[in-house]
Amino acid sequence: MEEAGVLPSEVDGASVEEHHTNGVSPASEETGMGVDVEPDDVSEAARREERVVVKFLVPNVAAGSIIGKGGANITEIQTQSNARMQLSRASEFYPGSPEGQDRILLVSGTVNQLLTALHLVLSKLKAEPGALRAVQAKDGEAIQLRMLVHSRLCGTLIGKGGATIRSFNEDSRAVFNISPPPTMPGLTERIVKITGDVDELMRAVALVVTKLSENPDYHLLTDANLSYSMRYAPMPPAGHGGQQQQQQQQQPYGGPMHQGHMGGPGGGLGGSAPHMLHMGGPISPGPRVNGGAGGGATITIAVPEDKVGVVIGKQGAVINQIKELLGVSIRISKKGEFLPGTYDRACSITGTPEAVEIAQRLIQQKIDAMHL
Repeated sequence: MEEAGVLPSEVDGASVEEHHTNGVSPASEETGMGVDVEPDDVSEAARREERVVVKFLVPNVAAGSIIGKGGANITEIQTQSNARMQLSRASEFYPGSPEGQDRILLVSGTVNQLLTALHLVLSKLKAEPGALRAVQAKDGEAIQLRMLVHSRLCGTLIGKGGATIRSFNEDSRAVFNISPPPTMPGLTERIVKITGDVDELMRAVALVVTKLSENPDYHLLTDANLSYSMRYAPMPPAGHGGQQQQQQQQQPYGGPMHQGHMGGPGGGLGGSAPHMLHMGGPISPGPRVNGGAGGGATITIAVPEDKVGVVIGKQGAVINQIKELLGVSIRISKKGEFLPGTYDRACSITGTPEAVEIAQRLIQQKIDAMHL
């Protein structure tokens, strides 16, 4: 993927690449680390109590500094920040990264917990020269963070005529760069690069995450999955159960994420893929996507009878929101009509392959949240 700045059509030619080097960043007053909040910042303070999920890309060579010997560092960071952290396994890289072998660091918690964890992560990286070099910008000593943000949320960051991201640049003094929309099938995220010193980065991330959380579709579009292997794995032949992928059986560093961690049951994406019903074959751990006319796809997933209500939502609110957001068709079998040999209802999703996959994970998130 060729790296590019914010698209001209989105910013009307305005640049956000100027990197201010003077002045004091206000980050130290607003990172929530032991500093009182001024009365006029009450609304921002309230937003920072919202639970969020953020993905960062971490060069594989720097991952060891975050993990620590026997997982000591990542355990320490979680304990001190109260944030939840996961780092993808050594063989699990983000497929859309131009830099190559980048692992995915997922952090969840309140905005303040996220910022505390990020500050501790940056401290660990700065303490080891090799790790520091890996995260420094190519043209200087400034540190570069890379966040994964769903393409449909990037408009919230850019703002009308680029006004929002320019204001972030002026406020934080950090440099922002947003990659073009992904072209690789199955990818839905763009890479938001933020370059600056630690204070500038802290302020910039606070601004970005707080703004994203204001989008009403933030929880639906924020993907808490670390593994992208399911999106590129070969489909098993119809009627034959695919081999269960080893990636799903191995835990990433940091332990399992709690589902429904974004402000209520089923808020956000995540969790393992649901059991799939092969059309014309037995239920198998591997997904089965049937091609349809015009490039469409259909999958049928098994939804436990006692979880159907949470998938549908009150007066159909949840399922209708997914259908409207992704443009998919969702049909759930009638009460008492179960998949053979189970007490699970059949849920069929039809749409573009990308939309079907996202809808599948949204539904699974709702199901997983009921287990908490």
